[in-house]
Amino acid sequence: MSSADFYPEGAYRDVNAPYNQSEVPEEEFEVTCSQTLSKTTTVFTNNYIPGDSGADYETDDEGHTYAIPYQEEHDTSETNWEEEYNYNDHYTPLELIELYKETLKEQLKSWEGMEDTYAGKREIRHIEHLIEECSNWIDDETEYIKA
Repeated sequence: MSSADFYPEGAYRDVNAPYNQSEVPEEEFEVTCSQTLSKTTTVFTNNYIPGDSGADYETDDEGHTYAIPYQEEHDTSETNWEEEYNYNDHYTPLELIELYKETLKEQLKSWEGMEDTYAGKREIRHIEHLIEECSNWIDDETEYIKA
């Protein structure tokens, strides 16, 4: 008696039969996550040429004179917005990721000596995973513009 005797006729070698199916093995693939992010924020600077301001005077139908104030836009064509952004203590997403990574490293130190506990192992693995996720990001493009 062979093992084929326990299957219906023709089913023993049927590649479509559920018992003859094999799972596709898991493989490792390189994947790139590329994102363009933007954020509008307030930056203070005195690095501009003030626009002209004043008043124009008009006369209404009854002969009364009234002022119409005006303020031209400031000229910021020579302003280095990257310098101003950094001077105002703002961070890019990559800088924030790096700061977060350093915070995680400090947090990891607080779990030293707890490696033998279940909670310690779990938390240490979680923090190490977050640190790894913070690594190897590349700045593909950064632009500083006046909104």
